[in-house]
Amino acid sequence: YLSFLRASLDGKFIPTVMMAASHGESFSNGQRLLQRVVGHMRDLFCEMINITEESFLLDCRKSRSPEMKQLKRFLKQERKKFVESDVRYPRLCEPVANKLLPTLREQQEDPFIETQELVQIIEKEECPGQDKEIIKKVIDFLDEAGEVVRVDNVVSVNPCWLSQYAIGPVMAPHEMRWHAEAPDGRMTREEAEKAIKQYLHDHKLRIRLNVDTVLKMLEDLGFCMKLEDGSYMFPAHLSPLKHLCEMWKKEEDKKVYVGRRHFCSSPFIFSLSAFGFFQCQACVEIDKLARMWRNVIIVTKAESVSSYAECLVTMDKHLRAVDFVARGREGSESQCLSLLNDVIRVWEDIVDKHSPGTPYQTGYLSRKHITEHKEQIAVYSEEDINDSKKRGPSALVRVVSGGEEVVDTLQDLLVLLPVQPESSKVVQAVLNCGQDKWYELGVAMGFTDADINSLSFDKPSMSGKLLALIRERINRDGQEKAEETLLKACRTIPDPIYGGVRDELQQL
Repeated sequence: YLSFLRASLDGKFIPTVMMAASHGESFSNGQRLLQRVVGHMRDLFCEMINITEESFLLDCRKSRSPEMKQLKRFLKQERKKFVESDVRYPRLCEPVANKLLPTLREQQEDPFIETQELVQIIEKEECPGQDKEIIKKVIDFLDEAGEVVRVDNVVSVNPCWLSQYAIGPVMAPHEMRWHAEAPDGRMTREEAEKAIKQYLHDHKLRIRLNVDTVLKMLEDLGFCMKLEDGSYMFPAHLSPLKHLCEMWKKEEDKKVYVGRRHFCSSPFIFSLSAFGFFQCQACVEIDKLARMWRNVIIVTKAESVSSYAECLVTMDKHLRAVDFVARGREGSESQCLSLLNDVIRVWEDIVDKHSPGTPYQTGYLSRKHITEHKEQIAVYSEEDINDSKKRGPSALVRVVSGGEEVVDTLQDLLVLLPVQPESSKVVQAVLNCGQDKWYELGVAMGFTDADINSLSFDKPSMSGKLLALIRERINRDGQEKAEETLLKACRTIPDPIYGGVRDELQQL
């Protein structure tokens, strides 16, 4: 749980976590064991999570024991402190959270209220004459605190109801019969409405429910994504792929293989929702017909009959590693590398947004192993690659389990192959000039600070992100004008920076 929470944090605030242990009656030294666990967790997560010094050892069979009362008292105090922590409007937040919302939860037949209607209720019941903008800010704070859930202009005043009767049943395939109706994880609005109404009917729940509002909330909370055709993708409902070898078979005409791995060490993991968002975004940006299973996606890109590449992306069951393997016919090295970089760029953008607290590294997968479709794949670190570059065209060696010695070269891993995702010589000149010059080029090209800051210089897909910005410029200004902008940008940068691209530009 702490690893999952850590993955979701972006560093803007530090959550407070209290730890309690059950089965306290089973151990004579239970308190000492608990303190050891709490100390270990605080050492691991101290930078991102505030684990309280207070911890509780409970006999859960006794609901009125002194320890249980102490726990409930502590939780009540912490909640009160949090609700009142909005230093701007503490006197308004507290009565709304503790008096008005519980009353509304008991009275409300419709689980959703229009924001404007809730503003009027709060003004009437708690603060007559109060500025409506201040009341809206109070609602925003209560949304952040989890007291309500707001999406656009609709508010659910009862998050527990939302969890039990909307999110819970929709995300439980056995309840909603999703596997029968959506084996590929996709449903139309009509199919979703039918399934939700069937659930309410089966459980004899007479609730007025706006299905569009439920779907919008599920989308906003990250449980699904609306696709271009109006249907909804639920990654959690994708079927598991039992035999990968059936979908990723060895094929004689596939001669080119290249692979990368993003991985993190224990106790860190990627956020549970990150891969699902990645699957949806890969469908939107790269391949609308991508084949997907739970934690697996195969993306295809064909510029022509001869220029064909496909990329397999898999996440391991522990959520600690994602493998990217691209392959194609003989002579398709640049196409494979281009597709691989595009896929990794989408993944990194998703991780930055949905798993910002995950520290991870990049590895290079052994070409020998991915060509032979090995289950256990040797991985070379960035340090291995940099050392090999310094030594010249030398071999990379890794000894794997069983004593097998694996040998690859930088050329095998396509590390030395220049990225050629665009035909424009100007674009190529910019990409080939070196990472140390990209920041200055970005400034000269007129990109915003936010654009430039998004170019993570320590990540291998940097060229992909820069290329995405250039593509946006080309789409906006047209090819000719965009190339002219790039040329001017390169020429405005003083030596020795411009010297790195002079030779390429002189060929135009």
